[in-house]
Amino acid sequence: MPVPIESLDTFRKIIDSEEPCIIDFWATWCGPCTAIAPFYEKMASENPKVKFYKVDIDAQPDITQECRIQAMPTFQIYHKGNKIGETKGAVPQTLLQLVNQASSLI
Repeated sequence: MPVPIESLDTFRKIIDSEEPCIIDFWATWCGPCTAIAPFYEKMASENPKVKFYKVDIDAQPDITQECRIQAMPTFQIYHKGNKIGETKGAVPQTLLQLVNQASSLI
């Protein structure tokens, strides 16, 4: 299950990790975010070596600004402090490609 990130400090610790992670930037009012959420959760359960997180853009504007999020949903991969990849939109196939990219970092 994806873990919510609730502070900028926590976000920075997570992205600096040795383990690759995918972060879902979403909003409660975003229909496409709600539509893709079950697929994202499925990917999290099927790929235990990749860490999955969520950031509510309205609750965490500082993280949203730092990551330059302009569309929802946006999914970003981080590994060892670097942003490795990104995809925007609720398209399962592109999210799957992002998950595969993150898995290849292990």
